Amino acid sequence: RVDLLAEPPDVAVGGGLATLIRRVADEDMLLDIQCEGDQLVALAPLLQRTPVRMVIDHFGRPAPGRGLRQPGFEALLSLSDTGRAVVKLSGAMRCSRSASPHADLDAYVTALRTHYGPQRLAWGSDWPFLRSASRIDYGPLLAQLGRWFPGTADRREILVETPARWFGFKSR
Repeated sequence: RVDLLAEPPDVAVGGGLATLIRRVADEDMLLDIQCEGDQLVALAPLLQRTPVRMVIDHFGRPAPGRGLRQPGFEALLSLSDTGRAVVKLSGAMRCSRSASPHADLDAYVTALRTHYGPQRLAWGSDWPFLRSASRIDYGPLLAQLGRWFPGTADRREILVETPARWFGFKSR
């Protein structure tokens, strides 16, 4: 797991991160990336050239007030070209500035759908909701996915097929 929230991207990339990412790629393991704002910008070139499969948590945690053209979100969208990245639609409350149903993330979800498609999006509840300022209910989070992806086939892809393929689960 690469947690750019704990270690600044320039420090992580300048350290042993490149070696770690190559080892993860060699073992065909998944690299889980936690980032926010523009942190992904420094790491994106390394991820583009290293054949590592990756999962980016929490929509990449864009800053909704900055729009779709913010460098970190553009870096996230560019990783879709590798075919080796999946974005987790989880923890909307971690980056949204509005209450549930987090409508300020709608445009980001639309862009992720366009670039990644349901085949490379996975849903997560973010349970057990650590460090949450208030109580979070699971039901509204799942309903939010239905608002973003009203089609049954898309939701099945995001909830079942993509995780089965990406994480090695068996689907039914």
